[in-house]
Amino acid sequence: MPMRYWLLALDEDEYTEQQAYEVEAVEPAAALPEGAADGDEVALVGREGVFALGEIDGAAVAYRRRLEEPAATAETVSVYGTEGAAKDAWTALNPEAWEDLVRTLPTPERRSDWLVTLSMPIEAVDKAEAVRQFWSYIRSLGPKELPTFVAPYGRELEGTSFLLGVEHEQDPEE
Repeated sequence: MPMRYWLLALDEDEYTEQQAYEVEAVEPAAALPEGAADGDEVALVGREGVFALGEIDGAAVAYRRRLEEPAATAETVSVYGTEGAAKDAWTALNPEAWEDLVRTLPTPERRSDWLVTLSMPIEAVDKAEAVRQFWSYIRSLGPKELPTFVAPYGRELEGTSFLLGVEHEQDPEE
């Protein structure tokens, strides 16, 4: 059977979850389309555009490449339309459309080291209680509410704040 190509549009909750955590695969809420098979290539999209490429592996899509920022493509616009809600979760693409889509994506960057930090003041009676409260806050707030600071290793002054994998302005007044 020849390889097929797919576009998988995630709903807002699935997309947010995928942006928040590093996972090896996504198990979409929508069942695999008829004719889909292991090894078929998939472009994963959210409302902002393509955010990853992967391949079908059982009932999941295993990640092969994630993009730093979602890339809007003609296919994304046709799937999400003007209302911003996906018309269908799965869309079959012909090989030419797949090649055009992949060609429009930015070139993958070389891996490098990053310093990622999260710090917060915690009032406690001792160090052990402070650590327990820290992890409790992390668990309760999570990546939707806790900004993380990221800088190239060795160049900490170039750090920026991120929230849910997206650069986020940190204003002390907010």
